[in-house]
Amino acid sequence: MVNGSGACALLVLVMTALLSGCGEGGFQGPENNTGGSTPPNAVLKRVGGTASKGIIDKGKVDIYALASNGAVGARLGGTTTSRFGQYTTSVNITGAALFKVSGGSYLDEATGEQRTIPAGAPLRAATTTVAGTMQIAITPLTELAVRAAGTSLIATRIDSANKLISKLFKVDILTTQPVAPTAGDFAEVGTGQQQKDYALALATFSQMVHDYYGDNLDTCLAAYGADLAGDSALSPELGQRFQSSLSAFLASPSNQTGVTDAASTNLANAGGGTMTLHLATAGTLTPGTSIYGMTVRLSFPAGATVKVADFVYRQADAQAVVASGVFPSDLFTIGVFQPASGTAPATLTVSIPQATGSPTGEFLTVVCDTPVGRTYLPSDFSVASFKAVDKNGLEIAGLRVEISQ
Repeated sequence: MVNGSGACALLVLVMTALLSGCGEGGFQGPENNTGGSTPPNAVLKRVGGTASKGIIDKGKVDIYALASNGAVGARLGGTTTSRFGQYTTSVNITGAALFKVSGGSYLDEATGEQRTIPAGAPLRAATTTVAGTMQIAITPLTELAVRAAGTSLIATRIDSANKLISKLFKVDILTTQPVAPTAGDFAEVGTGQQQKDYALALATFSQMVHDYYGDNLDTCLAAYGADLAGDSALSPELGQRFQSSLSAFLASPSNQTGVTDAASTNLANAGGGTMTLHLATAGTLTPGTSIYGMTVRLSFPAGATVKVADFVYRQADAQAVVASGVFPSDLFTIGVFQPASGTAPATLTVSIPQATGSPTGEFLTVVCDTPVGRTYLPSDFSVASFKAVDKNGLEIAGLRVEISQ
């Protein structure tokens, strides 16, 4: 058994060995009471978030209970957004809820015009539960999810719809809070890549509404909702429409974010799908030998990407690159994604050190983002380089990596 100091020393040794010979990448950087009385088991909970279609100033936020049959019930509370689009209030609730925002004013990202959210067409967001202190965004994407859930807002439909829209547009539409699409907000230390992606996705919708739907958001959302109703996937036409609008916004003088290339965002495959790869070592280990770490570099087929958490260091998102199988899932996994450049394919370099040894077998799960209308086989991905080391940091010969779906 390895003690604490021994484990630390072993990890240092393994990490040093992995770094010294596998190319670039590596270690860079219930139901609610719908009447007027408070439910007997309700608890006062603090909720807040950001309302944005463009940041909404002085928007009216209302929160409603949702019954187990999906019916909209009593108004639980409400408040007004700040000039930063933020709202916060306390509500008594034991389950699902519907959030609405209307009125106020926002700057349309595509046209630069001041606009308001009509009272008759509010933006909505639905959640299956309100637990403790929660942050819930209210945006055109959450409105699209509410529409995708259907007229009966039961918990299973809410959950499925929120996951679907989040998957399509590469951002958690509820819990991620979008920022204003400005260079200042994008440069803030506390602004994460998901928040930037969300802001750019909303700006893209504004551009798309302007270019294709006569500046009518409802018409745009109706088109996307109808498209998703059949098979929960976007058609190539609407997927490409989003991508064209993203390119148009990024090239527009209205774009004040400083981001001009979709490859510097996680939206390059927005509207598309995902593909999950499983990587496993194969071969024979000599008696007494275990794997204490490895570095592998994958080459991607054209168009495929992986979600990035930090585009400065190209660090892959921790939820997209996860140790699995014989390697414990809580291991610290370091992934670096390099987009395609010229004739060079996109690559993902992943390093995984550990303090205890493992046998051969599955060691990594990678969730790839894929373009609209494109599918791939595991054989479309290849191993550009691979290195596994033992507890002494020495390379283990005779192993290979197999890729499956």
